[in-house]
Amino acid sequence: MNDKIKFSVIVPTYGVGDYIGDALGCLMMQTYDNFEVIIVDDCSPDKSGDIARTFVQRDDRFIYIRHDTNQGVSAARNTGIDHATGDYILFLDPDDLYERNLLRVCAAALQRNQVDLLVYSFTEDYRNYETGKMEYRKGITLELLDYDDDVISTNDPVTIHRLAMQMEEITMLGYPWNKCYKTSVVKEHNLRFQKIKHVEDILFNCDMLDYTESLMILNDVLYHYRNQGQMRLTGGEIDDYFELQKIRVKRIYEQQQKWKTCDFEVLGILAKEYFRSFQSAMVRQLETKTKTDDILAWCKKESQTELFQEFSRYLPSDSKTIKLLYKPIADGMFGTALRRARLMKYTKQYFPGVFNRAKQIR
Repeated sequence: MNDKIKFSVIVPTYGVGDYIGDALGCLMMQTYDNFEVIIVDDCSPDKSGDIARTFVQRDDRFIYIRHDTNQGVSAARNTGIDHATGDYILFLDPDDLYERNLLRVCAAALQRNQVDLLVYSFTEDYRNYETGKMEYRKGITLELLDYDDDVISTNDPVTIHRLAMQMEEITMLGYPWNKCYKTSVVKEHNLRFQKIKHVEDILFNCDMLDYTESLMILNDVLYHYRNQGQMRLTGGEIDDYFELQKIRVKRIYEQQQKWKTCDFEVLGILAKEYFRSFQSAMVRQLETKTKTDDILAWCKKESQTELFQEFSRYLPSDSKTIKLLYKPIADGMFGTALRRARLMKYTKQYFPGVFNRAKQIR
């Protein structure tokens, strides 16, 4: 590896004309210069491609690729992987914002220790759709993992597996945009984003962890996830939301079992994820005006599954949110759970700021 690390920044693009200029501007203004930006236009129907091409004309570090047909965000990222020439790959979303020192901080850390996977901290920014004004910001940092250090670095498999689960609990694991992936690991093992909606990111990261022999986590906040009511690249209507969430939980569960680290703490974290998704699925059914009897019948049918039976035994009761929203489901009190889902639906519709804060409680 050269003395000066090169980054390949992959930016999948579709329908983000109102945001991509800000994102690419953050990259053009980076305080570290050894990088390439691979913009993969997945047949965007708006001005996204035109804006991207203006950056290509101004800066030869920017590369523009356009798909012949719309294939989805996973295919766009995979195209980026095929064209990446850097030592490390970053997958950044074009409707978010990045610190100007993102690459410099990552490079400095990787020069000291060229780990397989580097994770950095970020904020979740909830903004008003019309004004863009910040309504709520949550920092996802090492402090949530109860670490006082500014960096964690390890090549111990047991520690890596434990940290993976701790990151999952605070929503630091699943995203691809708060990570630097060693290109050689990605390409040697032919790692690819699956063509599946909603959970493609966590599945890719689980695949990466199968081959991760060294891990570093930085406390530096370098990325800002912008939720402004826009249609996210991985968002949209999700008819099979709960089934997809179960794929996520099963993948992590099976990986922890393979690692022989599936202890009570892991089972508790996964139980919370499962029942949080269950409750969210009830809210979604209410939003689509599904009949009460049909929702209750769905609840009863799901309660007979092996996954429900397994996780209902391990759901912790260490927070008011769990006791209020998830425990009634685990206990089979579906009428009570449905009434509380109606309250969540009302809050989501009329008090979105309050809802966004509430759903962050783990």
